[in-house]
Amino acid sequence: MSNTETETNPELARIDNFVKAAPGKEYTIDQKSQTLCRQGLSGQRECVKLNLEYTQMFSEMQKLGFFCALPMDPTETYMECRRV
Repeated sequence: MSNTETETNPELARIDNFVKAAPGKEYTIDQKSQTLCRQGLSGQRECVKLNLEYTQMFSEMQKLGFFCALPMDPTETYMECRRV
């Protein structure tokens, strides 16, 4: 994604800023709640609610260097993202 796209879509910029704050963490994309989450230092989940489609969040995470996939549990619908 070009800087122009990130600048014109503040939601994508929010993903970038959220990930830049803790680039080494693992993230989850929850389609139902439209959130991107990570484990915080205190063990609590830190999340940002986004006004984006699931595919847009997935695509942006890939562009930031993450590999995202469904978890091993087939009943779960979120995606797990790890830096590659």
